[in-house]
Amino acid sequence: MAKYKLGDICEIVSGSTPKTEIEEYWNGDIKWITPAELDDESYIVYDTTRKITELAVKKTGLSSFPEGTVILSSRAPIGKVAIAGCEMYCNQGFKNLICSEKIYNRYLFWFLKGNTEYLNSFGRGATFKEISKKIVSDIEINVPEMNLQKKAVLNLERLSKIISLRKSEIDKLDALIRARFFELFGDLVEGDKIKENRRKIGDIASVTKLAGFEFTKYIKYKDIGSIGDVIMLRGLNCKRGKIILDDIKWIERETSDLLPRSKLYIGDILITYAGTIGDVALVDEDNKYHLAPNVGKITIIDKLSYDPVFLVHLLMYSNKYIMSFVSKVAQASINMQKIRNFEYYFPGFEKQKYFSTFVEQVNKSKVEVQKALDKAQLLFDSLMQKYFG
Repeated sequence: MAKYKLGDICEIVSGSTPKTEIEEYWNGDIKWITPAELDDESYIVYDTTRKITELAVKKTGLSSFPEGTVILSSRAPIGKVAIAGCEMYCNQGFKNLICSEKIYNRYLFWFLKGNTEYLNSFGRGATFKEISKKIVSDIEINVPEMNLQKKAVLNLERLSKIISLRKSEIDKLDALIRARFFELFGDLVEGDKIKENRRKIGDIASVTKLAGFEFTKYIKYKDIGSIGDVIMLRGLNCKRGKIILDDIKWIERETSDLLPRSKLYIGDILITYAGTIGDVALVDEDNKYHLAPNVGKITIIDKLSYDPVFLVHLLMYSNKYIMSFVSKVAQASINMQKIRNFEYYFPGFEKQKYFSTFVEQVNKSKVEVQKALDKAQLLFDSLMQKYFG
């Protein structure tokens, strides 16, 4: 299999931004793309948010790139990738690749999409990171025969569609839970359906955190855990009511035992209070986790009157209300007292449990879909490794 530098098999082009203060340059019918318009789901791009005029092209000396060009963002952020579905122009935040006959544009797309971290490692710059044309040009890629490139793309596209479908199914199940919540309870901040038993979180639960001095004095993270070690749950581990264990740090159990106030048990609710605010998760195992900085712990006092599954969804669905408590300082944050002051109307315990049981049933379906998603993702990752190394 031959190996080439991208600069040897692609023409690499960029763009620029016409002066925004000249109205005659804007709101035309010529497509002009920026990195902000690309996301993880982008593939073939046929339209752009902003349009420029013929005058802008003529006066600014812009050059277009043709249909089929692989679009690669080179700053803010680095590594977003798509394929131009038609002729268009771009700003200076791209290093786009016009493929020669040696490489299939969709094969190059998947190569770049699978190497986002690698591309970011080349980022240079003080204000924001950027990759230069020279850096992109020098990147090497294995290039098999064209028929093998197209076969690889076919396999990756099939699996990508399956993965997208499974993710969509999970999103629909999450939407079903949300819809059921509001059908049953309405807005529990305003009380449009339930108008009694308005309580503060501090009235029904204890709220605490790992103190800064405790972290400094006792905590030493381990990247790899040993038998008996405890996982520190950080903000990035709290998403959409669930604990996410993609990126974890460990501490020794002896350290966890020295800090009993921030140990975690089944039914404890986590809420991020600094940086990213209002992400929540429900602890589902004893003796496995410990509270990390920037994450608060809510422990229901009377679990015969208040259900943790209900409460974690209440918090998850009232993010706008939670954000109204944020301190406007250098780093946005909410202190523990403000969390204690969150105030809601609470339905009766039977209604809470009814909702909790509904969530449990839906989550059984989610588990099966997640298994199928994980299987497809594993196969996809193995093929990416096989094709691109």
